Amino acid sequence: GTTGVAKVNIEKPFTGGTEVRLSVPCVEADGQTLFVDGNGRVTVPASTRKMTIYGYVFNYSLANPEVTYQLKGFDKVPTTVRRSDFSTVDYTNLNGGDYDFVMQTEDGGELTVHIVKKKALYELLWFRVAAAAAAVLLVVLLVSAYVAKKTRDFRKKEKRQKQLIREIVEAFAKVIDMKDAYTNGHSTRVADYTVKLARELGYDEETIEKFYNIALLHDIGKVGIPPEVLNKPGKLTDEEFAIIKSHPALGYETLKGVSIMPELAIGAGSHHERPDGKGYPEGLRGNKIPRVAQIIAVADTFDAMYSDRPYRKRMNFEKAVSIIKSVRGTQLTADVVDAFLRLVDKGEFRAPDDFGEGTTEDIDNIHKKFDEQEKKKG
Repeated sequence: GTTGVAKVNIEKPFTGGTEVRLSVPCVEADGQTLFVDGNGRVTVPASTRKMTIYGYVFNYSLANPEVTYQLKGFDKVPTTVRRSDFSTVDYTNLNGGDYDFVMQTEDGGELTVHIVKKKALYELLWFRVAAAAAAVLLVVLLVSAYVAKKTRDFRKKEKRQKQLIREIVEAFAKVIDMKDAYTNGHSTRVADYTVKLARELGYDEETIEKFYNIALLHDIGKVGIPPEVLNKPGKLTDEEFAIIKSHPALGYETLKGVSIMPELAIGAGSHHERPDGKGYPEGLRGNKIPRVAQIIAVADTFDAMYSDRPYRKRMNFEKAVSIIKSVRGTQLTADVVDAFLRLVDKGEFRAPDDFGEGTTEDIDNIHKKFDEQEKKKG
């Protein structure tokens, strides 16, 4: 009686063809018993980790029919066992959703229980969308932070490199100026004037900084000029002047191999070119002269007149400005001269210690004076 009720007719052969009843009265969710309702449905909590299904097969005979069961939505294939081997069925870590537990017997008996496991918060569509968006946002933030850090590191490194370049260039500029006793500070002044002109012409700060470094080394070729020629107080001979005129080419050859800043050689090689083609060393015309060289030429010409030279004192400021204005478009590039004149009108370029003094002699008058002195000596 404890295992069921059996009806046996010993007068007839046993075939096992008796009525079978299937039943799933309840399921157990993490130890909590949940009964199947009248519609064959049961709902288990979202937090359930282990679900046990209690299934029963009653046939009121000694027959031992086969029972097939499957949790559709989870089991890929059904399982078949003898009734005597059939007991509770356990499932763990089911995802939230709808499942059908189907029991069948070989004589065609069938029972279906619909099991609904509530979805956890992380299984809900809106939560998954939000989580995916948050993950994407997190990735974006992490990538942005990484890129920002790398950018900061790169900028720091770039800043250190620029500082190193600036210091090396300034050191070379001092060496150049030391070579010429009468123009100490010339390279730095020309570089400062070049910055003013470039800014007035509308160049960006990165380009202006590059122009500054180029201008600092525009006279590096003078290192190769004999000091007795470079610092000669009197009129130069044609041979000596030819030596002086070689300094742009010498400067270009010196700097053309600097790969970190190949533009350095441009200022050194072309700052004595003229728009009318009468400059040197190549006789370039107009726009064929590199832009930075056009700007340096104005700055260099002004400082050459507005500083002490071996053969004269600093030129009168107004006189120097008038000479630059007179060579606009011939010796010096027109729009750079215009920028220079605008800056002069703004009060730029005049030295703080200039109160209107300075010589008004130009190079032609000085050459005439030298010629007269030579005649007297002869």
